[in-house]
Amino acid sequence: MGSITDHVSLNTLPRHIDTIQQVRTGKVKPAFGESSGIFKIQQSAPIKVHFQRCGDDERAWEGHAGPDNALHHYDSQHYKSWRQELPDRAHLFEVGAFGENIVSDNMTEETVCVGDILSFGVEVVVQVSKPRPPCYKLNHRFEVKDMSLRSQNAKRTGWYYRVLKEGLIQAGDEIVLLERKQPLWTIAKVQNKLYREIKDEVAMKDLAYLPELGDEIRSIFLNRLTKKLFIDDKQRLQGGDGMVLKWTRYRLVSKMRETPRIHSFIFEAVTAIKQPAKVEPGSHIRVKLGKDDKLVRAYSIVDGDANRFELGVALDKEESRGGSTYLHEAVKLGDILSFSEMKSDFPVQENADCHVLIAGGIGITAFLASAGHLREQGSTFHLYYAVRSAEDVAFARFIQTFGENVTVLDGSRGQRLDIRSILEKQKHRTHVYVCGPDRLMSAVTTAAKDVDFPPSNIHSEAFVVETSGDPFSVELGKSGGTLDVKAEESLLDVLRDAGFDIPSTCEAGNCGSCKVDVCSGKSSIGGLDYHRRRREVGCLVACREE
Repeated sequence: MGSITDHVSLNTLPRHIDTIQQVRTGKVKPAFGESSGIFKIQQSAPIKVHFQRCGDDERAWEGHAGPDNALHHYDSQHYKSWRQELPDRAHLFEVGAFGENIVSDNMTEETVCVGDILSFGVEVVVQVSKPRPPCYKLNHRFEVKDMSLRSQNAKRTGWYYRVLKEGLIQAGDEIVLLERKQPLWTIAKVQNKLYREIKDEVAMKDLAYLPELGDEIRSIFLNRLTKKLFIDDKQRLQGGDGMVLKWTRYRLVSKMRETPRIHSFIFEAVTAIKQPAKVEPGSHIRVKLGKDDKLVRAYSIVDGDANRFELGVALDKEESRGGSTYLHEAVKLGDILSFSEMKSDFPVQENADCHVLIAGGIGITAFLASAGHLREQGSTFHLYYAVRSAEDVAFARFIQTFGENVTVLDGSRGQRLDIRSILEKQKHRTHVYVCGPDRLMSAVTTAAKDVDFPPSNIHSEAFVVETSGDPFSVELGKSGGTLDVKAEESLLDVLRDAGFDIPSTCEAGNCGSCKVDVCSGKSSIGGLDYHRRRREVGCLVACREE
């Protein structure tokens, strides 16, 4: 089977050009502080393709629905390129992550043309309608601040179909090119005129009246041609007002000792929220702390909803950057603090056959909501919880509800996590989630490599940001000036103290939203401490790297 070219001769059609690897659909659910339909599940049975959608597939934004957006197709070979370009997010780039309905590995934006008519299997007939305009939710999905822009610039967005004939499709169906109406307009060439050569009037005239091109894209070219109207893509790529953080006031109503180091904190909204969002697996929330609210920290949510939720916070004065100390020692019952909206950056993978949760110490807070969700869904899961001693078991009232699905390992009794043994027993559709100290996450990574467990099925989250290390200075490219960062400080905090509004949704270096461009420089910060600082403030730290 050869690849498609721009000049397919009519006498070579129809032609088998690819094969469907997967068909994926998904429901809209809370994600990224709002809702999204990007998380889709691989379907094994035949799926009915309708004129408006694939099976029961849902889209959160109405602009993503409609006949020109009935099916989204993505080249699975792109994932290898993304993993190479963004190795620190490689585990997120697995097939289906872009929210596609159709997965294959031969068709690309360079070889597919607007207006192409294809058959899927023996029943369904579709027509290529337009390139996918990537939006800011990709930034959240892949924990990379400019992922939507990267996708757009790389022309790895996938494309949409309109459905000409309804029917059933499934993995293994042949994709046959029946007719090529616009051989000069590949998806990649249309993207080039959309986002790069935007003032090419010759192209505008052609694309504004190209009958096969979807209405949304044709309107963009028509407005450029007739009204000299050029849309600012910032809102689509960055989220516009949707990215502005909203703060809500909550009152502390309960503060309880869980272990010698951990306290639980229950907060209630000062003004009740109508239809409050429930806590989703992997949810965390940001809080403003300190006398002047300059301390912004993020904590995993143990239980509750947007009206009343519970946090678990550990106090380690040697490692604390001020947040946990303030909560443990300064915040009293009745005090009011400002919190962001809940956000899930560490969800469970809905298409997994089995879930293994591995928590160390305070890392248990990242998994209580997830384990509760899996139990309610009837999913297969097991939680391993490693503690120093029996008195260090936090949130026992939640853990006991998981019954045989939880194993608590007491280090004082010589009980240890045998990670290699755990991973050896798992099947290829098992997903493993890790939250704990660096040595735990490193141990899981090493064991997975030893037993050939797929790294794409491992998901990790750090519960602490280590800021100890060599002091350093950073030069600011655009605004000028130099900032000094002490051994016990993070660059993110130093920048905020200097008056810069640097976003960070997780405050712990997991989400990637604080990354900025690297200018130049050499690294004098070595080892793990450097890596963790770099994760927290993104490339502002990496500007010292070789």
